Amino acid sequence: MHTIFFILSMLVAVVIANVVYRHYSKIPLPIYFIIFGVALAIFPLFRNFTLDPSLFILAVIAPLLYNEAQSASRYWIGRGAINIFSLSIVLVIFTVIVVGVLLHSIFSFIPLVLAFTLCAIVTPTDAAAVSTLTPKTEEYKIPQIIMQNESLFNDASGIVIFDLALTVFITDTFSVNHALSVFFIQFVGGLILGAVIGLIVRSILRLLIGLNDDTSFIMVSVELIVPFIVYFIGEELHISGILAVVAAGLVQGSERDNLGLVSSRMQLVRANVWEIVEEALSGGVFVLLGVSLPMVIKQITDQHAVLIWLLILAGFVLYIAKFTLRLLWTRYLVWMHKESPHRWTDSWIMAFSGVSGTISLSLAFLLPETINGHPFTYRPMLIFIATVVILASIVFAAVLLPRLTREEPVTNEQNPDAWLRKMIIAGIREISDDKEYPAEASIVVDTISQQLSQRRFRDSRLQRKIFLEADEAERKAVKELADQQKIGTTELHNYIKFLDLSLFTVSGNIWHNLFLRVKFGIHISRRRELSVGQNMLLTSPLISEQLYWQRVFELDKKDIHPIESVGFDAAMKAIEPFRHHKTSRELHVVQRYYRERHRRMNLPTPSNSVIYQLFLRAFHAEYEFFQQAMLSGDLPAEIAEQLQQHIVYDEMAYLQKRASFMD
Repeated sequence: MHTIFFILSMLVAVVIANVVYRHYSKIPLPIYFIIFGVALAIFPLFRNFTLDPSLFILAVIAPLLYNEAQSASRYWIGRGAINIFSLSIVLVIFTVIVVGVLLHSIFSFIPLVLAFTLCAIVTPTDAAAVSTLTPKTEEYKIPQIIMQNESLFNDASGIVIFDLALTVFITDTFSVNHALSVFFIQFVGGLILGAVIGLIVRSILRLLIGLNDDTSFIMVSVELIVPFIVYFIGEELHISGILAVVAAGLVQGSERDNLGLVSSRMQLVRANVWEIVEEALSGGVFVLLGVSLPMVIKQITDQHAVLIWLLILAGFVLYIAKFTLRLLWTRYLVWMHKESPHRWTDSWIMAFSGVSGTISLSLAFLLPETINGHPFTYRPMLIFIATVVILASIVFAAVLLPRLTREEPVTNEQNPDAWLRKMIIAGIREISDDKEYPAEASIVVDTISQQLSQRRFRDSRLQRKIFLEADEAERKAVKELADQQKIGTTELHNYIKFLDLSLFTVSGNIWHNLFLRVKFGIHISRRRELSVGQNMLLTSPLISEQLYWQRVFELDKKDIHPIESVGFDAAMKAIEPFRHHKTSRELHVVQRYYRERHRRMNLPTPSNSVIYQLFLRAFHAEYEFFQQAMLSGDLPAEIAEQLQQHIVYDEMAYLQKRASFMD
C-alpha cells in the first residue's frame, strides 16, 4: 500500500511541476521536479524509501529508451552513422577513460574504477532535454538532429560501460581482452536480439491489422509490453537488454512509418499514450532524486561535514572536463552533413546540449546499496556528484543556449495562438450568417467560439456586470411592451418573475440551483405531467426555468415567445459594447446563455443531421483558411501542422460526443 501511495504522490508532484512550469518557464522543468521531490521528503513515509535497482531499470529505463528509438528518424540515423559511432561509442569510451583518470588524480578518495563508473553514469545525454533546449530553427537543425541521434545510442554505451566498471569494482579483477569481448558481445548481441524480436513483433502487429483486430487497446498494449519482454530476454541471455530494447524500438519505429494511414486511430492513441508514459517516467525519476537527495546529503555529512563541498567541486570538475571534450570533439571530429557558416557556434550548441538527465539519474539509482553483504559507502557520494553534474548541465544549457542562438522574438505572424484564433473565426463566420437553420447554427457557433476564450481565467465580477447590463436592457424592453399595451399586466408580471429567477439562478450557488431543480420538478409534477417533472430533476436549473415558464404562459393561454424575442434582441444589443479581447470570455458566457435560451424558447427543435453538416462546413472553412495562408507563403509550415492537428482533433471530439450537442 505504501509503495502505491508513494508512486501516486510522485505522479501528483510531476503533474503540479508541469503546471507550474507552463506558467513560469524561466526555471528548467527538471529543477521543479527535484524541488517537489525534496518537498515530499519532508513527510516520514518518503524519507527512507528504497527502490530495487533491477526493477528500476526494467520499469523506467527500458520503456523510455524504447520510445526514444521508435521516435528516431531512420533517415538521419542512416545519414549520420559515422557521427553516431563517433559520439555514441568512441567519445563515450574516451570520456570515461580521460575524465575518469583526471577525476581520480584530483580527488584521490574516489577509486579509479568508481571514477570510470561515475563518468559512465553522466555520459548519456537526455533526448527530451536536447529537444526542449536546442533552438527550433532551420539554421541550427543539423546540430539538433546530431544530438538527438547521439542521445539514443550513447545511453546504451553508457549503460554497458557502467555495468563493466561496476563488475570490475565488485570482483576486483580486470582484463582488457575480457572487457573488450564483453563489450562487443553485449553491444552486438543486444542489437541482433532486439532486431529479431522487433521483426517478430512487427509481423504480429501486421497480422492483427490483417485480421481487423487492430483496436487501440490490443495494439497499444502489445507495444507497451514489448520493451519489458525484450529487456528480460536480453538479461537472461547475458547480453545487453537495453541495446536490445533500442534495436526493437528502431525496428518498430520503421513499421510505424510504413503504416501510413493504416490503423490511424490506433496511431493517434499510441502517440498520446507514449507521450504520457514518457513524461510520467522522466518526471518521476527527477522527483525520486529530490526525495532521495536529503537522505543522500545526510549520509555524506555523517561521514564528514566538509566532504559535501569537495563533492560539489568534483561534480563541477567532472562537468567542465566532459564539456570541454565534447566541445573539441564536435568541432573537429563531427561531420555536419553540409557547410555551416557558424561552425564554432554549432559546436558550442552541441556541447551545451549534452545534457545529462533521466538516464543518468536512472543509472545513479542503479548503484547497489550493498556489495558482498557490506554497505556500499561510496553510493551516496556518487549519486550526489552525478546530481551536481546533471543540475549544472541543465542550468548552463537553459541559460546559455538561447544567448548562443540569439533567437528573434516571435512576431504575431509566427504566433500559433494568433493563427489559431484567425482560423476559428473563419469557421464561425462560415456558419454565423446561416438563415436557413438558425437553431443549429447557434449551437455550432457557440461550441466553436468557446475555443477563443477558453485559455484564460474568467472574471466573475466582469461576467456579472455584463449579465446585469443585458438583464436591465431586457427588463426595460419588456416594460416598454407593457406601456405600449402590446402585452398585459399578467404577462409582464410572469416574465419579470422569470427574469428574477434566472438572475437568481445565475448568481446563486449549488444549493440554490438544487432547490430550484426540485421546485420546478415538483410544480410540474403536481400538474400531473410526471415525465416532464422527472426530466426537470435531471436538467440544469436555467433550462428548467425556461421550460417551466413556457408552460405557465401556455396554461394562461398566453405566448411567451414574442416577448422573449424582444428581450433577446435588447439584451444582445446592450452587451455589444463589451466586444473586445479582454472581455471575450466573459462576454461569450453571457451571449451563449441568451442564444441558448432564445433557441430553446423560440426556434424549431434542432436537427442532429443539420448540426453535423454545419460542423463539417465550419471545419472545411478552417481547412480552407490555413491552406490559403500556406499557399500565400504567410503561414510557417510548423504552425500549419499545429492548425491541421487542431482541426483533426476537433473533428474527432465532435464525432465521439455528437449526442451532447442536442439538448
